[in-house]
Amino acid sequence: MKNGIRLLLITLVATVYLTSVASAGLNDGLLIYLPFDDRSGQDASDESGNGNAAKLIEGAKWKPNDGKIDGAVELDGAGAAVEDAKGADYINGLKAFSISVWVKSDSVGHDRGIVFGKDPAGGDDVFGFRYDAASWATPGGTNLIKGAITTTGGGQAYEGKSDVQTTDWQHLVFSWKSGEQLALYIDGELDDDPIHNDDGKVGEISGATKLIIGKGAKDNNGTSWPGLIDDVRIYDRALSEAEIEELASGVLAVEADGKLATTWAYLKHRRTD
Repeated sequence: MKNGIRLLLITLVATVYLTSVASAGLNDGLLIYLPFDDRSGQDASDESGNGNAAKLIEGAKWKPNDGKIDGAVELDGAGAAVEDAKGADYINGLKAFSISVWVKSDSVGHDRGIVFGKDPAGGDDVFGFRYDAASWATPGGTNLIKGAITTTGGGQAYEGKSDVQTTDWQHLVFSWKSGEQLALYIDGELDDDPIHNDDGKVGEISGATKLIIGKGAKDNNGTSWPGLIDDVRIYDRALSEAEIEELASGVLAVEADGKLATTWAYLKHRRTD
């Protein structure tokens, strides 16, 4: 019995160590992290350590028990959003990035935004991505995800495959590195058959004026994301596939730590019986 408990304890220690290593990796290059676990007020806490707090605007609401991971923010589709007016400070100049986010839409077949780098004016550019009802690049493409950036080397646009919009929780990572094409991961899997993807250009992000969560290029007439958004992370690097898979699992290191601590306490209690 003692040998069995000792082996289990060693296994738990190794798991704690590996979990802490993974957690450290997912903190590398983290510019802003909005878990949306706040319960009151208009400020959305930034857990990256960089002090990039955002604000709920135009009627955005906290949903403390309805997130993919703990709480989430609810947007009404009629202009509600989350905004960091100083977002340009850490967006402009990026030579690589990854945007990780959980979304849950109330409907499909729409053009509503998820993340954008300026006030919407009708054109996909600068920094961000959104749901897109119909492709402009390929006739017949519908219910897809579109993204675009503007760099000092020019613009790059991306349109993913059709019929990926959903009303279920969906994990998305949109990423880029200077000189390379844009990439979209849906629920941890690379969309390797996009309808359109511009060739990579060497440059750095330019033209951002703020960070807006819940709006995109086509939300220039008072619309916004219709549903829930949770756990927004922006990095200054392209995440690895393993890191994206970890984020898409919905079980992050902070949750695992808590579960391991509970198990550890239980085992200590058993050892004293």
